Amino acid sequence: THHRMTTATRVRLRFAKRGDLRLVSHHDLLRCLERMLRRAEVPVAKTQGFNPRPKIVFTLALGLGIEGRREVVEIDLAEPMEPPEVLRRLTAAAPPGFDWLEAEAVPTGRPAHAAAVQYTFDVPAERRDAAQASLERFLASTTWPYTRHRPDRTVAVDLRPFVLDAAIDAAGGLWFRMQITPTGSARPE
Repeated sequence: THHRMTTATRVRLRFAKRGDLRLVSHHDLLRCLERMLRRAEVPVAKTQGFNPRPKIVFTLALGLGIEGRREVVEIDLAEPMEPPEVLRRLTAAAPPGFDWLEAEAVPTGRPAHAAAVQYTFDVPAERRDAAQASLERFLASTTWPYTRHRPDRTVAVDLRPFVLDAAIDAAGGLWFRMQITPTGSARPE
């Protein structure tokens, strides 16, 4: 069989950031990625204008202190490259805790938008029964009003529509999938 590799000018990559990297801000993560791309000698396209920036779009900004297990970033290339080669080069240039998982060619145009995000955290054994009961109450409800207090104002949100699915698994991990709408989402906290 004959395989022809496809080259791409926009590559969608999936990555994980673990350990101490969870304490890196979104802004610093972008800088870290820019350095990685330079070291990896991946030719990134730049924006036009007075202050050109590399054309890099994270589908979702990652909150501080949260490990990302399967995050998405899209990169526009200055010249076509094969996605597996981009992946190989970035993997070789990645710092500890930054794992590149996969790469694929995607059409240019509007960057991808996340429709949902899944969060998981461990519930201590002694709190699992109470958490399970609370979760069942939440899932059985049609609305779940929540008031967020900001220094300048108070914001009322209905959390229920944002949670698509949730459960506590056998290992005691509470996971929940949250919808992201064009007007935003609820905060995982």
